[in-house]
Amino acid sequence: MREELTASQSRQGDANAFWDAHKTTVRALWANRSGGRGQSVVADIHPVAQQWDPCNPSSPEEVLATAQRRGVESPYWWRCPLFPEDHPRWSAWPKDRVQAGAGCPACRKLTRLADLPTLAAQYRGDQPVEDVAYGSHSHVPWLCRTWAVDPVTGLWRTVEHRFTAEVKSRALQQDACLVCAGFLVDDTNSLQTWFPELAAQLDDPELDPATMPTTTHNASQRNKTPDPGMYATLLWRCRHGHRWESTILNRVQGNGCGQCSTSGISKEQVRLAAELAELFDLAPAQRPDPRLPDGVRDFASHRLAVPPAFKPAHWRYQDVEVDAILHLPGLEAAVGVEYDGSYHHASTVREGAGRRNEREKSEVLASAGLLDLVVHVRVGALEPLEGEHLLSVGVAERSGPFEQASAVARALRERYAAHYWPRLDDYLAGGVAVAQHQADAYIAEVWGQLAPPRAKRPKAEPKARALRATAAHPDSWLTPVGEPYRRPGKPREIVRDYLCRRCGSNEIVTAVQSQVSYGTRTSCGCLKDEVSQRKRPVISREEILAVRAWAAGRGHEIAVTGRVADRFTASYRLDAAGRSDLLGGDGLLAQAPVADWAHREGCALGVRGRVTSDVWLDYAHHQLTTSDRQLT
Repeated sequence: MREELTASQSRQGDANAFWDAHKTTVRALWANRSGGRGQSVVADIHPVAQQWDPCNPSSPEEVLATAQRRGVESPYWWRCPLFPEDHPRWSAWPKDRVQAGAGCPACRKLTRLADLPTLAAQYRGDQPVEDVAYGSHSHVPWLCRTWAVDPVTGLWRTVEHRFTAEVKSRALQQDACLVCAGFLVDDTNSLQTWFPELAAQLDDPELDPATMPTTTHNASQRNKTPDPGMYATLLWRCRHGHRWESTILNRVQGNGCGQCSTSGISKEQVRLAAELAELFDLAPAQRPDPRLPDGVRDFASHRLAVPPAFKPAHWRYQDVEVDAILHLPGLEAAVGVEYDGSYHHASTVREGAGRRNEREKSEVLASAGLLDLVVHVRVGALEPLEGEHLLSVGVAERSGPFEQASAVARALRERYAAHYWPRLDDYLAGGVAVAQHQADAYIAEVWGQLAPPRAKRPKAEPKARALRATAAHPDSWLTPVGEPYRRPGKPREIVRDYLCRRCGSNEIVTAVQSQVSYGTRTSCGCLKDEVSQRKRPVISREEILAVRAWAAGRGHEIAVTGRVADRFTASYRLDAAGRSDLLGGDGLLAQAPVADWAHREGCALGVRGRVTSDVWLDYAHHQLTTSDRQLT
């Protein structure tokens, strides 16, 4: 629509420039006329005479240039020189055309709503689109055809948005559909349609989620009418009965129930607290969690309210969060436990500020009488913390709940050396975690699952290889004909046409270029046919059994059924004839000397110089025959 408006405004600018120049020219001709007043005719002003309509009853030479009668419609008609076919003729007195320089009225209102096809297709007003100016202030109806999700089936469907808007705002300001932009709400963009799970949590029966938006744009902003409930903070209720206030936009962006939130707790913290509860008395949560059924222990964090007298002046939060609170048996001591994971505490800037905050927090909690000691479990390479009422315990990066709980228990036993710890020795001797089933039950209820499914990384679309010609393998009999190209139907496969020199056939063979370059394919197929038609030498059953026994005696794995590989047969024959000097360290013929011999004798090898079955036997026969001749 912006491109159409720019083109239309450019055409309007060209027309305005033409008529401005026309006015200047006509006025100059009238000022320099040769005839006196009442003597000059229209024909003397030739730019105006050229626009004279041939249907006029008189000619330009017969009509005075100053002809005019007030209150009477002009009988003279004119034609537009710019758009003679599109613009209708108009009537005007010659005096207005000559002395005032008046031009075509249609050119002065060249841009109409019809000149913007994209916008004109949405127009649903009563007035013809050709008669509506693109800068009109009239509010007219519009229809936008688009797509929306069916709230029942979840499938996309075509919808129609109907709204009323000003022509000028849509044409000059390029305002889009008010429903698509969220200024108006219907069943395609309402809160009920897009977020039914949030609509079900509204705790105000007077509000209809089908008429409420999902963004800050709505009808009240457009019409400037008070509409409470759209921007105001609304009341919500989660499935566990917790009530809180929030705006629609915050809910859509992911904010949920603060009491059900897991932002201040981690699964690693829960697993550590479950193990420590087996050794110490774990303080119960201040408020029971309604999500937990009977029998599931609560391992939520604790929020301790610090009295104003002990709160530092720069503290802006109302309470202090502690992951777990332990009461040591036989001691009047309350110990807080903090789990410092390497992921959230490894940042240099955050670690420096965090170290100061943790030291200050332990001092404040101790001075207020809320805790006697705060134990920090520092994971990985985090530096230890120091403080009078602070105890730092370092654990390995991949340590489990048992190792972490054991490290905390040993540190507390060393801190309170005079105290007796009845359950600690038995727990350490066990060597395994004993309370993870309680942690799993809590995690399953709070998070919904023990571990989220790991998202599979989408496979990247392989890049198409460039069409680059490569030479054939040195052992190949194929000669390229033409350039490589992509196989039709398989664009990832690059093929090339070849001629086979081995059989001398003139038939073009199409093969994968990489197979020919690497030596996987060396001929048009004639070599394979020749090898397959060649008869293998007959080996007696007695010799096959002897070869199996010979190979098994030397520790070689060999099939107990079927034909024995010719390499074993050739090695057996040489060893039986006393030519074990030709065998390698493993007691078998090596491929390199056999391949060299085949090259010298002109024997055909397999793909990439592989020694074939008959070559093994031919080599053994050649060596035995040569030895017999030398002995003779």
